[in-house]
Amino acid sequence: MPNKTSSFISARRHFLKSILPTGALFCLGCKNLLALPDTYGGQQTAGQKPKFLENSGMNMKDVYTFAYGTFIPVYQIMANNVGREKFLEMLKKATAENQSQMVNSMVKDMLKRDMKAFADLIVNIMSSAPFDKAFAFEVAENSEKAFELRFTECLPARISREMKAEDIGYALECYPASAVGRAFNSKMRWTNPKSLMKGDDICIERFTLEG
Repeated sequence: MPNKTSSFISARRHFLKSILPTGALFCLGCKNLLALPDTYGGQQTAGQKPKFLENSGMNMKDVYTFAYGTFIPVYQIMANNVGREKFLEMLKKATAENQSQMVNSMVKDMLKRDMKAFADLIVNIMSSAPFDKAFAFEVAENSEKAFELRFTECLPARISREMKAEDIGYALECYPASAVGRAFNSKMRWTNPKSLMKGDDICIERFTLEG
């Protein structure tokens, strides 16, 4: 049996690598503004713990707000330049492809691709950092043919709506779920009858197996 934890860690590394360009873009854009002379303590002595491993004092809302505050304004500008509908379709296609690649990497050695295995994988991910601090959910159904999650708290939805960018948030966070299901099992289908991102009081994500 493949080690699920090992597969999950490997997939998370792939995910982090996939979002690196956004962080790199921010750093390249602001490095001149934030740069300080070495005399202000910017140098690191041999054997000293790197600063990026220190506790930043940020809670999960701070982290998501920082991240979204960095790239969503850029997306807003891109949407204005190319047309919002066209941009959203491009973003949906890109996020779906990215998530599909991540899932394929995670499950390439899994022998069983049934609903139970899928439910275990999703619950494992959503119950692990950093997602466990950003979402609150319960499993409403977990059977051989259906798996349904009900979210009562979604930090990305909260922040996206505060930024008046819920359509971009939906393309980033919600829409790719369909591709995630199909990547795991081509017979998997996803529906999202209610969405916190769209202003509903609850989010329902339901996966079903055809046939």
